Amino acid sequence: MKPIRIELPTEFNVGPVNSYLFTDPEPILVDCGVDTEACWATLQAGLSQHSLTPADIRRIIITHPHVDHFGLATRILALSDCQVWVSDLAPEWLTNPKKMFGLRLAYYRNHFLRQAGLPEEASQLVQAYFAKVGEETTPIPSERIQTFRVGDELAIGGTNWQVLHMPGHASHQTCFYQPESLQFLSADMLLPKTPTPIVERPLPNQPRQPSLPIFMESLARCEALDIDTVYPGHGDPFQNHRQLIQKQRSRIHKRKEEALTLIQQGTCTANDLVNEMYAHYPPAMRFAGLWMLIGYADLLQAEGKVGVETIAGVWRYYVNE
Repeated sequence: MKPIRIELPTEFNVGPVNSYLFTDPEPILVDCGVDTEACWATLQAGLSQHSLTPADIRRIIITHPHVDHFGLATRILALSDCQVWVSDLAPEWLTNPKKMFGLRLAYYRNHFLRQAGLPEEASQLVQAYFAKVGEETTPIPSERIQTFRVGDELAIGGTNWQVLHMPGHASHQTCFYQPESLQFLSADMLLPKTPTPIVERPLPNQPRQPSLPIFMESLARCEALDIDTVYPGHGDPFQNHRQLIQKQRSRIHKRKEEALTLIQQGTCTANDLVNEMYAHYPPAMRFAGLWMLIGYADLLQAEGKVGVETIAGVWRYYVNE
């Protein structure tokens, strides 16, 4: 069967998030929105159109552990004896979100935001956001979680879907591909608008992983798939995925070259580059472009076009001769 899209409201800039319902042979949800009254009411209304309630859900499958994709799981669990399924890369984000967001916040506060050269006011805004998310996210009991592995097949809607690891936007992101019907549940990998490559906390004694270059690798793997219809985490389902990928890749390379030009002209810190490249944003909101800007710099470093040195704790980019 085809996934049934239930569009759920969020308070985030990305707009509504999609939950996908499969009714046969058992009711399954893939992702389940944010934990708000508006989202909960919309999910219940969407289920009722198919003569279902949250109590009827047998499985909730989470594509990746961002709060707009698993937020309502605990409300559903309170009414149903279902299990939450997530990849074995991510269960602690569901069982102990306060700890995990706290670790990310500490990395941002003590390292990343300083290295990017963000002023204190902007840094505090970023820190306040992640602290709020960690405090307000309800943990899922570990006994209600079932894990699957990358490379597994999941039975959804009467057919088997391949579990594909597609990092970049999120290091733990999984997508699901049905090779007979050529359907692709893309989570936040393929979206009508290029997803943000979130900077992740590195593992102990490991360097930071470059999210945008990793996203580009995942994009190439998606391009190679034979897909008829993409069911994205946000926005309408669509076809012609290769056309979208080519468009997004072209824009990323264009913006990367704009960053290179600015570095050549002497704009050398991430914060200064953000203020130039996202000048159309209000000053208090320009930090929203920081993750993508870091991605452009990572691409330029991978290509050998720029280098970076740390001066007084701040990254400073320079052009390689």
